[in-house]
Amino acid sequence: MLKMIFHTLVVLLLVMLIAGRESEDLKQAQAETGVSRAEVGLPTLFDASKITTQSDPVLVSASEAPVITPVRHAPMPGPALRPSPEYRTKDAAPVLAGGALYVIDTNRANIRSGPSTTNPVVERLSRGEEVLVISDASAAWVQIRIEGDGIEGWVARSLLRPAR
Repeated sequence: MLKMIFHTLVVLLLVMLIAGRESEDLKQAQAETGVSRAEVGLPTLFDASKITTQSDPVLVSASEAPVITPVRHAPMPGPALRPSPEYRTKDAAPVLAGGALYVIDTNRANIRSGPSTTNPVVERLSRGEEVLVISDASAAWVQIRIEGDGIEGWVARSLLRPAR
């Protein structure tokens, strides 16, 4: 295996040495006639004759300036995307006269007569029903008022979310 790699490298070196040199005849012909490599048909890495410089900037009048019109993309089909619950921002609940409006965020919520599970259940509410929070909403238990019935009670804060 090493012998084959060595022979391959030697062959590549010889090819590069032979093909990589310009012939002396070509150099002499260029010097006598002034013909460049590009004119002869040989590739060049850098052709300085093709570089142009512009000393004065070109001024374009307003009537000649290109008009750019913004492209309006059609909205993506399907429902609007919302971040998952752990990445959503906490919206502030709408503040009404007497408290802030919240929505029941569980299938069933027990409204109790006091801030504990040992207190009796006064009313049961289901998901999506709106209640008015009349006490501090940062506590574990909040006092609420059911507007249609006028019933007041306590519910666990974790069962509520701000109304939108």
